Amino acid sequence: MTRLIGKPLRLAALLAGAAIATALAATTAGAVDKKLHDALPANYQKDGINVAVFNDWPPDEFVENGELKGWSVDMAKAMSERLGIPFKFEATSFDIIIPGLASKRFDAGFSSFGVTPERLQVLDFVPQRKEGTGYAFLKGKDFKIEAEKDLCGHSVALLTGAWDFQYLTKVSADTCISASLKAIDLQQFTSQNAAELAVSSGRVEIVAAGSAKLAYLAKQTGKYDMARLVSNAVYNGIGVRKGDPLGPALKDALQAMMDDGSYKSIMAKWGVDGAGMLDKAVLATKDNPNP
Repeated sequence: MTRLIGKPLRLAALLAGAAIATALAATTAGAVDKKLHDALPANYQKDGINVAVFNDWPPDEFVENGELKGWSVDMAKAMSERLGIPFKFEATSFDIIIPGLASKRFDAGFSSFGVTPERLQVLDFVPQRKEGTGYAFLKGKDFKIEAEKDLCGHSVALLTGAWDFQYLTKVSADTCISASLKAIDLQQFTSQNAAELAVSSGRVEIVAAGSAKLAYLAKQTGKYDMARLVSNAVYNGIGVRKGDPLGPALKDALQAMMDDGSYKSIMAKWGVDGAGMLDKAVLATKDNPNP
């Protein structure tokens, strides 16, 4: 299923993106890493880089009052500065980013992709951190979710297309049904906000998503408790087309940010500089999924 971002929000996001791109083009001359810039193909040097940004995943990437925000957005801006190439941002829903990359509508997806074997069939990835699936529920609910078997029989809300869905489908079959326990009632929603709303309204018991994302939700709202369980830790990060020279260029830009401390500073600004931080930039591919 495909759902496009609403026209007013899309327009605001595009205007914000255009303003950012223009500002970068005008101000990055002193910050450009010539080696990184020159490694990019001529078409990117000439035309810039079209970047899809997930519009609903705080604190990674989100739109607030028509403005793109988040630590991953800040990282994209910093990479644009180092490469000396304007990034043309488009805020959009998660489920159209991979098709948009395949069709060359987008060149990179800053959308905290979980790097999974299925996705490595069609994309390369530059991991930004390592993160597992976390679980949150309304305060006052006496849910003791300390192992995956504790999810059996519960209803769980997830974002459509999220890697957590495939993983929990397997957990339900292998851990619950095979042990004659009730299956996990997995319910998919076309936006993360809708998944969280289903839990806050009492229609679903638990929301599953990236652990750092849910910890941020719990801290910001004060309405949720986090389960002790964090499962299935994987890389997550930036998606690019398979074999595109942009992948190595973004990897090298990220390594430069790790070397000078700006990677850590961006993460610390958003409160996600704890578990899951990386100390080496890598490019994950189908042939080398765990570099």
